[in-house]
Amino acid sequence: MVPPAPVAAPLALDISVVRMSASLVHATLSYRLSLAAGASLSDIEVRGDMISAHASRPAEEQLGLGEAQVLHSLPGLTAGETMEIGGEVRLPLAAITPIRHGSAALFVPLVRFEVTARDAGRVIKLRAAFVVGLEELAAGERLQPFRLDVGPRVYPKVGRRELTVPAFA
Repeated sequence: MVPPAPVAAPLALDISVVRMSASLVHATLSYRLSLAAGASLSDIEVRGDMISAHASRPAEEQLGLGEAQVLHSLPGLTAGETMEIGGEVRLPLAAITPIRHGSAALFVPLVRFEVTARDAGRVIKLRAAFVVGLEELAAGERLQPFRLDVGPRVYPKVGRRELTVPAFA
């Protein structure tokens, strides 16, 4: 993972997907999150979750964060500092709306983050969403979905593509 490029914004984030696993109960995404401060920040809180993408769900539901749990709390970052933190997000298999393709049940995960922090007393908020999938093709090609109908698996060759998060999210 390349740290986010320095920007004029007070905060930037990027994610590197370590692996995806599916057990009999959960889909679990292991990640490394990189936070880069463009200003001195305090009281940093990272919320996040994972849901399944599906055409039957409105974009607001898929890209909005709702009541996601706090994944990380940091006391602060100085201007120009970058910090990497690792973690996991889980989604119960029962909460996944599969995409049917013939006899296959497919899962397209969306991982969503919201970072809040204080910059000289003012609260800043940054939201980001990523689609996650198998990187079985050449770089830049479309990510492949995960199959839910093949039993428990660990997928180490996983990639992500950042999505544009609209103002409603």
